Amino acid sequence: MSTIASPVRHSGPLEHFEHGINRVVMSQGGGLVATSDVDMNVVVRDQDKVLYQGNFSSANEKIRPTERIRGLVFSPSGDLMYVAAGEQVTAIQTNGWNVAWTYVAPRSFGFLIISPIALDVSGSGDVVAAFDNGTIVVWDGHGTRKYVLKDNDTPRWLKFAGDVDKVVGSDSFTLCVWDITKRRRRQKIGLTGRVFGMDVNKTGTVAATRTLQDIVLWDLPQRDILSIIPVSPSIPLLAMHPTRDWLAFGERNRVKIVDFSGVVVTHFELAIASALSIAFDPNGNEILVGCTENKLIRRPI
Repeated sequence: MSTIASPVRHSGPLEHFEHGINRVVMSQGGGLVATSDVDMNVVVRDQDKVLYQGNFSSANEKIRPTERIRGLVFSPSGDLMYVAAGEQVTAIQTNGWNVAWTYVAPRSFGFLIISPIALDVSGSGDVVAAFDNGTIVVWDGHGTRKYVLKDNDTPRWLKFAGDVDKVVGSDSFTLCVWDITKRRRRQKIGLTGRVFGMDVNKTGTVAATRTLQDIVLWDLPQRDILSIIPVSPSIPLLAMHPTRDWLAFGERNRVKIVDFSGVVVTHFELAIASALSIAFDPNGNEILVGCTENKLIRRPI
């Protein structure tokens, strides 16, 4: 089990909330919804009831200027919530909201702060995080480290997909697949332009990358493009449906859901609010949109 290297005010008071919801995630059973904002606040709700709220900014003034919440996800059973914030990954028990374990990467050269930049959980409960020093680390749900690998293409976005040992991710310029148990990269696809978002379907066969102008769908086994979907200028949000060949994205002040060929399934306007984060519920029956003004939209599909 890892230990805390610098204090985090995970039970501290909320701050500001003027920047809106930049991450939203729902537990596997659909009972809990967690949101975060750029002021390092995390709130967990069951419907309209607030179960947990805390601020994840560090007490270390050297860390705070570069802090962001880079990952927010529940374990498959919903008994843990994982937060990648500042310089550390924190596991919080949802029964009682106590810290189960934390991990802080060793400082580079003894003083350079290393931060997690992406986070996900597999169906078996393993946790994977990528760090900005080129390291990918995998733990079991109890915080025991299982695998460590280094790669120059360490991803800014990553997802467990298909096989339990398969991770798909992008560093903005490449699309890669890693075999975690063998600690090696399986596949690398060079991208023609910089991407600002990525997601992958549950089987790990189709990945979506988003630039500022379009969304490209990739057939990973064939290393080929399935389709290119033009998008209007907007915050580059993207989410793959968990069971259907659909994807959702933000476009100006609206959200669209399209199939893999780009045909619109449905869309809706956001009125005054703008989308900052987007996710499907685990069963694919609902879409969640985190917006400016600390507004969360939940809409049946």
